[in-house]
Amino acid sequence: MDCTATVLDSRYVTPTIKSIWLQLSNPIFSFLPGQSVWPRFERDGRKFSKIYSIASSPKRSPEVELCVSRVGWSSAYIQDLVVGETISVRGPYGLMTLNQLPKRPRLYVAEGSGIAPLKSQIDWLRDSGYSQPIWLVLANPETVNCLPYHDYWRSLQQTWRPFHYVEAIHRSPEAVLVAQDLDLSQFEIDICGVGDRVTQICESILAMGANPGQMRSEKFVAF
Repeated sequence: MDCTATVLDSRYVTPTIKSIWLQLSNPIFSFLPGQSVWPRFERDGRKFSKIYSIASSPKRSPEVELCVSRVGWSSAYIQDLVVGETISVRGPYGLMTLNQLPKRPRLYVAEGSGIAPLKSQIDWLRDSGYSQPIWLVLANPETVNCLPYHDYWRSLQQTWRPFHYVEAIHRSPEAVLVAQDLDLSQFEIDICGVGDRVTQICESILAMGANPGQMRSEKFVAF
């Protein structure tokens, strides 16, 4: 469906990534955790054609959160919107979703702003009273300050018993997983990373014993 979205809040969660909360004009807008919306606008004669994963739980709708990395002209436009400004959006889109509470433990692996659809799922699982183990491995090659929602994940680990948070700094998420010594055959696994890195991560996790029928992945590109 098409909606007008009004910016409620915009703040940095890393030096280059912003959390942007939008109020959608349609009060019955609904989506599954892990889905996306398409901001619709033109700039300098070019039509915006990228969708952004929703980073918040569906239980917060018609408020939705976007997680936007400043990497090009389109993301800069979204990041520079100020509180009170409006933009048209269409959605939802996307198939790497949850439509019921899983019966197996969950493993999430993300790089950078690829955390967005996984955060939506994790927040929804928390809101829904999910009690199976949940592991999040969040990777960034630089510093801990470049991990989006880092303080939030640390706090969630302290207050929600099923949740486990592991940082991958100067190491690949695959290397961090090896150190955790998990039986990956028991987990449902969702992975979201940059471009071809997704294939590398999937191959490494399969080599650790993951069940390919219980693993899904998405890649994102920046512009």
